[in-house]
Amino acid sequence: MSQIVDTLRGVDGADARVIAHLDALDFTVEYVREDLESVYSDQDLEEAYQLLMANQVTGDDFKDLIEEEFQAQTLFFENVVVLILPSARYEAVFASFDRREPFPVIDLIEAATSERV
Repeated sequence: MSQIVDTLRGVDGADARVIAHLDALDFTVEYVREDLESVYSDQDLEEAYQLLMANQVTGDDFKDLIEEEFQAQTLFFENVVVLILPSARYEAVFASFDRREPFPVIDLIEAATSERV
């Protein structure tokens, strides 16, 4: 398991669901929680990857527009929180977690950012 997976899984209050590395042409699932292994098909994962990478392009454009460092994109759903942590142009770490209150979003971003430095 990669160091970023260990780092993200080690943040208190964040129960990881899926963690994957997204590259320009492909993705690698690094971690899937045991109870979710049979939930997502290869087709589901491929479709999610395509949608996330399209979003990654617009994130880079927005970063340039506001002239700020783009550390993470956070998506809050009813029961899930998703972090997309860019590491290079068209590369990122995707991490999803069970949503609980309070959710340690800043702790996760700081942990991931310090890991990539």
